[in-house]
Amino acid sequence: MDRLEGRLQHYDWGSRDALANLRGASPSGLPEAELWFGAHPTAPATIDRGDGMCLDEVVAAAPDEQLGGAATLRNGTLPFLVKLLAADRPLSLQVHPDREQAAAGHAAEEAAGVAVDAPHRTFVDPHPKPELVVAVSSFRALCGFRQVEEALEVAAAFGLPDEAFSPLGPQGGGAWPEVVERLLASTDEDTARLLGTCEDLLGGPWDATATLVQEVATRSPGDPALMLVPLLVEHHLQEGEALFLGAGVLHAYLGGVAVEVMASSDNVLRAGLTNKHVDIDGFVGAIDPGAPTVAVQRPSSAAHRYDAPAEEFAVWRLAGAGLDVEERRGPEVVVGVHGATRLEGVDALCVGPGEAVWVPHVDGPYRIDAEGVAYRVTVGDGDAPSGRGFPPAPRPTTTNVVDEPR
Repeated sequence: MDRLEGRLQHYDWGSRDALANLRGASPSGLPEAELWFGAHPTAPATIDRGDGMCLDEVVAAAPDEQLGGAATLRNGTLPFLVKLLAADRPLSLQVHPDREQAAAGHAAEEAAGVAVDAPHRTFVDPHPKPELVVAVSSFRALCGFRQVEEALEVAAAFGLPDEAFSPLGPQGGGAWPEVVERLLASTDEDTARLLGTCEDLLGGPWDATATLVQEVATRSPGDPALMLVPLLVEHHLQEGEALFLGAGVLHAYLGGVAVEVMASSDNVLRAGLTNKHVDIDGFVGAIDPGAPTVAVQRPSSAAHRYDAPAEEFAVWRLAGAGLDVEERRGPEVVVGVHGATRLEGVDALCVGPGEAVWVPHVDGPYRIDAEGVAYRVTVGDGDAPSGRGFPPAPRPTTTNVVDEPR
């Protein structure tokens, strides 16, 4: 096992101090949006061996040893990416494609000769991008549509155009893509009218939603995507609470610090609230009106595994607990967020908040002791969508953490 040196990403929506404070480091002076612990070629983590090798190079040199059975998932590359995320303002309103959409979109852009780094490129790779976000501090997110009856009530209260919602009556939730397409064709006058209505609704029953629309509008004035904000469910996550986002689910992170684990993919379809490329047709086409309602997941034990039906990753939270990892199905990344986390196996390491460890498959069994809170990430199950036949993940043996490492 090896300590990982994560890679900071300085996106403009990032916090200037949250990740530095978590790590006990000095702020860089730039927005620090994400800290990546993975082998993604855009920003691979560095293996702390003194030779400066990046994790993608280490994996490529010996994929079977490093990844085990997971080497078959993404052609010998690490199938998941682990991030610490710190948002000071809302991110883009987006949706992720499913496997078929990602493969078809990637093939079409390749055939059209769109450069992989072109600003208007949407499908950078042929893979889906399911993800799990777990709050490290209070974390806010928009995720999924309200129930149809509630959405119609909101639409009436906020003066959204009746003609946009007419399909919901006969078709129910199956009409959401058509409703979204109509609302994204809104004009500056429409968004100005919405903001005027929000001002009138402050202090009343819809105060929270009106305030949210105003908050988002300060960063994206006149953006047609503002018309969708009242129709989405706002979640306020507390530490340890999580959301799993599968394909076709509208979402936008609003603010806070979180651990984000995702399939290693760059495929994002955006509708707005961003200065990045917006693909309305692709966004609408990727919406899954039949996607299950996204529920907040709350840890039920000191060693809790989240429900994340993805073949690329599985996530455990350890809070004041120890865990014996006896059966390995692939590589693992362990990230500390509170207190000290000790790992013992072939080697022994101790990491603090905002630090991570790479545990290759070849290392075999090992043990984690988390004095505070840590997250363990490995590959997913064979019963996940499009699974590759991995055996079911063993439920770990846990104990309370001890004062001294075993």
